[in-house]
Amino acid sequence: MKGVRLGLLISVSERYALAIVALASSILVARILTPEEIGIYSVSLAVVAVAQVLRDFGIGSFLVQAKELTDAYVRTAFGISLVIGASLFAIVWALAPFAARFYNEPALLETLFLSSLNFLILPFCSISMAILRREMRFKRIAAVNLIAAIASAITIVYAAYLGAGPNSMAIGSVVLSLVTGLGTWFARSNRRFLMPAFTEWRALLSYGGQATAASAVTSIAVSSNDLVLGKVLGFGPVAIISRAQGLMNLFHRDFMTAIRNVAFPAFATAHREGQALEEKYIASVTSITAIAWPFYGMLALFPLEIMRLMFGPQWDTAANLVPIFAMAGAVSASVNLVQPLLIASGRIDLASKAEFIVQPIRFVLIAVTAIVFENITACAIAYLLVTILTTPVFYWFKHRAIATDFRHLAQGLARSALVSICTLAAPAIYSFSAGFGRSEPEPISLFVTTAIITALVWLVALQSLGHPLSKDPAFLRIRSRIKRPF
Repeated sequence: MKGVRLGLLISVSERYALAIVALASSILVARILTPEEIGIYSVSLAVVAVAQVLRDFGIGSFLVQAKELTDAYVRTAFGISLVIGASLFAIVWALAPFAARFYNEPALLETLFLSSLNFLILPFCSISMAILRREMRFKRIAAVNLIAAIASAITIVYAAYLGAGPNSMAIGSVVLSLVTGLGTWFARSNRRFLMPAFTEWRALLSYGGQATAASAVTSIAVSSNDLVLGKVLGFGPVAIISRAQGLMNLFHRDFMTAIRNVAFPAFATAHREGQALEEKYIASVTSITAIAWPFYGMLALFPLEIMRLMFGPQWDTAANLVPIFAMAGAVSASVNLVQPLLIASGRIDLASKAEFIVQPIRFVLIAVTAIVFENITACAIAYLLVTILTTPVFYWFKHRAIATDFRHLAQGLARSALVSICTLAAPAIYSFSAGFGRSEPEPISLFVTTAIITALVWLVALQSLGHPLSKDPAFLRIRSRIKRPF
């Protein structure tokens, strides 16, 4: 358990160090590039997103969960990764001119050409990264990722400053892959270079086929929505939606990625040892929602202040969408660990089936909304509705694998809700008295002061209400550093 907590601490610290680097880069780039230029890169990401899913093919997860990691498995994983990477590079390179003509945007061509180079580099990253994860080398992984992120951020900002436009972010992604590949190689304990092979292709294809099917469906749905929005609404609105959703992703993507990186192997270990997974799952969800709901509450109450502080006035339009995405994030917090739990328990088939149901619903609802209403607010509301409607689907599949103790789950969520209400009561009064949906932000000094006080109130609420998170060693360490006792 101590190893899991240490891994979680390192993983969370890594993700937020990366988030700080990305945020600093985004803040600078948002002041150099126009929304249209950022929108071009967003669409290019959508074009290659499905290819990004296919290039991994579940190989990393296979190497992590394999009972015995043989040279034959590693060589086969490397060989398949090379074939997939080279094939995807050629496909994106060939399709780039058609995408540029479809969107009538010549700049998209160069951006796609540059982005496609990642497919040639990533096979050298993924194998080494998977081995490090299997060995639980979280410190080394964190160091490599942070160095790569800093190198990428510096490249992006400098290229944007020199006038590279949307290509600056594509160049930065290539630098990220190069530094990650070199870093993970030197971070490995065993730096033997194994030639690619295909002797164990059946085992990898069997596992990778199911993993890729689920990931591909998810990526197709999300990317197709961006492609439709880019065509129907234009590049500017795509960037506005992306910027608003980016605030939600500070938790939904960055924090939860750190949690899943540790939760997946922890659930898998518990499953192999015959431990009760449901108890661990409920405890995890209870702790996560106690953090997520106050965070999303602050986003919803102070979207303009946060957006102006981080990205400047040219992104004020995105502030109106932030509360909607914050509500979607709050709903997702209760279901984000279902997929790792299913895969860790050996039910990747159920995880895939869930995605096959959820993601088409996501695509259809958001795409139809964009075409019918041609409005970014309507699209954000559609995203929220999809999140609400599909949450029961995930729990239905979870219940098939591991019976859900809904009574205890509801009790845990109720505790988190009570902590959130106590934490957000005063900020809500302040925000609504200033005028919800205001066109001018409150003074930054007042907002920062409010945020600090809210964080302290949150700590008091956890302790006073006896939330399970208050008994976590990390919480106790934070409490011990505050001189005045609760």
